[in-house]
Amino acid sequence: MMKNNTHKSINNKTIGVLVSGGDCSGLNLTVRSIVRHAIKTYNWRVIGIQKGYWGIWTRPMQTVDLTIEKCDYRWVTSGGIFLGSNKNIGPPKFADFGKTFPDLNDAFCQGYKALGLDAIIVIGGDGSLRKLAEIHNYQKQKSPDSPLNFLAIPKTIDNDVAYTDLAIGHETALDVVINAIDNLQSTAESHDRVIVVEVMGKDVGHIALKGGIAASADAILIPEIPYDINKLAEHINKIFRKEKQYAIVVVSESIRTPEGKAMKKTIGAKEQERYNGIGAELALILKEKVSAEIRSVSLGHIQRGGTPHIKDRLLAARFGVHAVDLIAKNQFCRVLCVLNGRSGDISIADATSRIQAVDPQGEMVHIARSLGIYVGEL
Repeated sequence: MMKNNTHKSINNKTIGVLVSGGDCSGLNLTVRSIVRHAIKTYNWRVIGIQKGYWGIWTRPMQTVDLTIEKCDYRWVTSGGIFLGSNKNIGPPKFADFGKTFPDLNDAFCQGYKALGLDAIIVIGGDGSLRKLAEIHNYQKQKSPDSPLNFLAIPKTIDNDVAYTDLAIGHETALDVVINAIDNLQSTAESHDRVIVVEVMGKDVGHIALKGGIAASADAILIPEIPYDINKLAEHINKIFRKEKQYAIVVVSESIRTPEGKAMKKTIGAKEQERYNGIGAELALILKEKVSAEIRSVSLGHIQRGGTPHIKDRLLAARFGVHAVDLIAKNQFCRVLCVLNGRSGDISIADATSRIQAVDPQGEMVHIARSLGIYVGEL
């Protein structure tokens, strides 16, 4: 008989949980949902892997046994991730966190085996899922009879994972953005100002578009739709002439300058390039074209924090329970998703085949334009 840990008794499993990439609200609750269902329903052991992929790459590995008692109510209400995470999913550029293997894929598979895991649940965004697919393919080629049993749960404030309507963290980030713009509306009105608000989103514009619509922005610029700086200025001047004496312009961090330059800066100890500064740059350009005082605000990492929104809480519970149930059925190598309001799962190949961008011809863009919001040149 093939020796495969998927044949273990349903009541005798050990599973791992790992969170990789940028943090967001709802992660702790996702882990808690996994732990409670795995222990209460199946009496399994759950091992938390700390610091993202690095927790299983390093030697000694960084792990903790997760129990019902440890995953208390703070895991429901707190942002961030108590297990820790790491956005660096390649070889270290500076500090090494312990002895590592030269081949990180091999280190992962060896760590998986050493921990006695029957399955591992990886909670991550598009980059983390691509790394997981790479590790899976490596193990499949090296040892076809000893597959890596994994499930993946999408989390990203950007909501750019393909074939899922929602990823964990997106709704809370939107709530933070809406509250911030609501506050900026009043100060903009008080001083007859234009305020350019830069939001996150990486290479897609979901946060800017939805947040801008919900907070009654006057213009929204996203990377999927080109814009004309002169027409944007004309739109703002028209608002001042005919409607009101202030305006809010929401811009996604990855839009380019009118000359086509991406605004990036080297940030952090690992010297990683990040989108940063387009809001301030556009404010300087608009200053010469708009007859009003202009300010810029970058919301930055505040969008990653906050008490999880109810939609993220429910999504975390749905994903956690569904992942554990799939393990109980010995169904692996799937990425969880929500399509048309229903929980489901897709292949890792489909989930990593593309990023989910804003559809320029989609409903949200139509709504924005119908409300008189400038969204670029279609």
